[in-house]
Amino acid sequence: MSPNSIFDKATQIVRDSTDVQRRFGTPLKVYGRDHGGHREGRRNFVEHTQYTCPEDGSDRVRVRFNVEGPHGNAFVFAEVSSSMSSGEFVYVLVQDKRNGRVMTVVDNRSALMAKKMAGANAEGQAVLANLLGGGKN
Repeated sequence: MSPNSIFDKATQIVRDSTDVQRRFGTPLKVYGRDHGGHREGRRNFVEHTQYTCPEDGSDRVRVRFNVEGPHGNAFVFAEVSSSMSSGEFVYVLVQDKRNGRVMTVVDNRSALMAKKMAGANAEGQAVLANLLGGGKN
C-alpha cells in the first residue's frame, strides 16, 4: 500500500468518472502537493497518512492530491484498507476548491461497517452477502 500506487489507481478512477469529467472538463491534470509558489516546479509529492483504524484494527493509508481541468480544480481524497482486496478503496472523494462541494466517486464505508457488524461467523457473512446482492435466491 504505497502512496504512489494508491495515487495511480485513484487517478485512473477519477479520470474515468463521468461526474468529474462533466464538472472539471477534459483533459484532467493530476499532481501532488502544490507548494503555492508562482512557479509550478516539482509537484510529485503525494501527501499521505498511514494509521491503524481503531474500529477494525486494519492498517489504512489516506492520500490527498490535486486534479485540475479546464473548468476548475479540486482536491482528491482516497483511502485504502488492508482488510480490503487490492485495488478496492474505502472511499475516493473529490472536493471542488472553488465552492467546497464534495463529489463521491467511490464509497465503501457502509459496506465495511456492515461487514464488521456481521461478525466473523459464516452465518453473518452469508446474511451480509445476501444484503449486498452477492447471494443467489
